Amino acid sequence: MEGTITTIQRMSVHDGAGIRSTLFLKGCGMRCRWCHNPETWSGGVQLQQTAGRCIGCGSCLDVCPSSALSLTAEGIRINRRNCTVCGDCVGACPSGALSLVGERVEAREALRRVVRDLPFFRQTGGGVTVSGGEPLLQPEFVAEFFALCREAGISTAVESNLLVEWKCVERLLPLVDEWMCDFKIFDGALHREMTGVGNERVRGNLGRLIGSGAKVVVRTPVVPGVNDNKTEIGNICRMLLPFEERLLGYELLRFHTLGFDKFAACGMENPLDGVRELSKERFETLRSFAKSILKITK
Repeated sequence: MEGTITTIQRMSVHDGAGIRSTLFLKGCGMRCRWCHNPETWSGGVQLQQTAGRCIGCGSCLDVCPSSALSLTAEGIRINRRNCTVCGDCVGACPSGALSLVGERVEAREALRRVVRDLPFFRQTGGGVTVSGGEPLLQPEFVAEFFALCREAGISTAVESNLLVEWKCVERLLPLVDEWMCDFKIFDGALHREMTGVGNERVRGNLGRLIGSGAKVVVRTPVVPGVNDNKTEIGNICRMLLPFEERLLGYELLRFHTLGFDKFAACGMENPLDGVRELSKERFETLRSFAKSILKITK
């Protein structure tokens, strides 16, 4: 079974317990304005350009079969309507200004790439995490990959927004050691405004997942001007309170701007351009507030 990934990040310490290798899969049903991986929104391979690298040589123009490229004073401009993502320009570019985002890999090949770090996994209690995008949009690939990981003695974890049909979650229940699930915004109308979709399915799937006995950590990215207030954080904590004894924990994630350049690289406008990172003081205040309601807040 093949899946479409963007990258495999080795030696990660933020995607579950211990040292981990994280597979970032392509495809997502949400359009979060604060997303730091917008290159994973599309399920297919994309052409990406890195600002400042173009040297104006024109080599890419000579090989493009669909006349999708033009040279401007700022560098190469991509006409994405014409682009067929053939990759010819990437091979011709001497400066690395153009690259393809997305790779089709077999589950067994993905295992081959992560198994080299098995000693680190064993020493630290780590393993493999699939993230995205939304990895549950590729459930059969993830299921085969995780089955292979289990055979190799590698622990498995999923990062998910749960905006999928329940059958996609159910398919993976026997194969996942830990679930890290986002619940981004409590208010349904605000959730729709900021992510493009409502949160009804997310709430339903989260309740069913916790009820299944799965090991679940719920996480909320705290975004300035969106949910960085006691009303939103308090409502989420109170929603989770009946499940407190069943959850592994509740985490607040501090908003950062590290993914902002990716919007331009993929030919998209950044909807939060100009928004600053959340201050550490504000974040700690909200985390202390959450912990006063939900004791399992980390």
